[in-house]
Amino acid sequence: MQEIYNGHSGKLRFSAFVPAHNVNAYFSDEAGLNEALQLFRANNISKVYFDCLRGGHFPGEEVLIKARDFLQENGLKVSAGLTPTQGTGKADTHAKWWLCYTNDGTQNELKEIVQKTARIFDEIIVDDFLCTHCHCEECRSAKGNRSWSEYYRELLAYIAKEFIINPAKSENPEIKMIIKYPQWYDRFHVFGYDVENHPKNFDEVWVGTEIRDPLVEYVHQYQAFANYRWLASISGEKIGGGWFDFINCYPEIYVEQAVQSILAGARELIRFHYEPSLYSLENPNTKALIEAIPELIKLAEILDGHKPEGIAFYKPVNTDGEDETYILDYLGMLGLPIIPYHQFPKDAKSIFLSLHSANDPYIADKVISFIEKGGTVAFTPGFLEKIAKDERFLRLAGYANPPVTSADIWTYRFSVNGSPDEAESHIHFRRNLHPISAEVLTTAVHPSGNVPVLTRKNYGKGKVIVFNAKTFRYPEGSGRVTVGEPVSLPNLPQKLVDMLRSELLSPYLIDISVRSRVGVYYFSDLIVLTNFNDQSIQANINSHNLQIPRRAFSVRQK
Repeated sequence: MQEIYNGHSGKLRFSAFVPAHNVNAYFSDEAGLNEALQLFRANNISKVYFDCLRGGHFPGEEVLIKARDFLQENGLKVSAGLTPTQGTGKADTHAKWWLCYTNDGTQNELKEIVQKTARIFDEIIVDDFLCTHCHCEECRSAKGNRSWSEYYRELLAYIAKEFIINPAKSENPEIKMIIKYPQWYDRFHVFGYDVENHPKNFDEVWVGTEIRDPLVEYVHQYQAFANYRWLASISGEKIGGGWFDFINCYPEIYVEQAVQSILAGARELIRFHYEPSLYSLENPNTKALIEAIPELIKLAEILDGHKPEGIAFYKPVNTDGEDETYILDYLGMLGLPIIPYHQFPKDAKSIFLSLHSANDPYIADKVISFIEKGGTVAFTPGFLEKIAKDERFLRLAGYANPPVTSADIWTYRFSVNGSPDEAESHIHFRRNLHPISAEVLTTAVHPSGNVPVLTRKNYGKGKVIVFNAKTFRYPEGSGRVTVGEPVSLPNLPQKLVDMLRSELLSPYLIDISVRSRVGVYYFSDLIVLTNFNDQSIQANINSHNLQIPRRAFSVRQK
């Protein structure tokens, strides 16, 4: 094998994560060390993270020090990882891999491993499992009158500080402590991820940019970008790299994980996980990524110094989407250049508001002020329904009271600006809209009665758009974290999608026409389009036509 890049220079770096058992399996002798070094060079790896805890397993100081020194002598950087899963302390009563963090045994075992690790390494990244769903008697007693979500968040913030960060820094004052979040941003607060306090206490925040096959786990590609950008809005200068894996993905998706990470702003990418068969050039995912590296490096260089812009999506911390869970992902899959924020984006040009936004107790005054200053705002039916008690919103949107009622129709037929159009498959609508003075731009056509899909009401220089979109709702008490079921929104017809995009991008004086399942990423002087379709597509940007091959991306000047 031949090293194709040295991995240290330029604007993009690749790193490897080695699970705890694999440290012993592949780094205990000279043959394993040399094979790993050869594979790291072939994969453009410049840094390696050795997992020091997983499933209760600690690899041992001798093997860790030997592997660390060997790789450092050969020009690679080396850090540690910690993955607190079952096998350590007391098991969670409701989740397969998670722990009961209320338990003293869990806390003390975790602290001991952290201290051991901090004596060997100068940097530790804590993997996905700083969360819990335990309902044991210890947890019930400690919870008291708090909700489970409140208790879990307070508990895990305490655990992170007192049993991970402080013990590590007491052993090694210069150590850097990193938290890595999973990709399921709409469920963080439910299971204890405290996105307000963790970024304050940890030195750096990393982001799971894992994508799954949308036909298997229903996780669409835009989720990687959305998760990173939302956590970046919270973490500020502490935001770090991205992390993706081989699970439930094929070569195109494996490479798309890297592309979405780079577009979102990550410049170091951890590939979970190392074992020789996965990093071999015979592995189709690895082969595809290595072939894409020159293009990925070029993308990172082009975007250097650029920050994603576009339609603001307001998701306050610790908020539920109810039956609009992960709606941000689907707006991105419709080709909206949409950027999430945890605080109300008062300086944006256009804002999209879902049920998440309605949890802000001051949302009414914020939105009305924004519209009166000439802003463009889009509401989901769920948002409109939730704030309908404030008559000012109904007048601004041009809706009756109640503005929304339940529905249950499937259709592939639409009317867009009075012209018939068809979707590629049926779309499910569970709400009917009741505009009175708003203009109906698009309608879902059904024998039982048509349902408005997109309405517009102008207000001075501002306007209010209502988009009839929903996703799914988790059952009460569900322990699921990823997307719960297939969602039909990405099947909407292009004319409808183009109209929605045109309305929301009108303040930007840019016109983009493209079908769904194409990501649109807007930078100060650049536009990037990523084609997630299995066929080439045509796009038009400000009257300039371009063709994008299947599962490829294109960078264009505005």
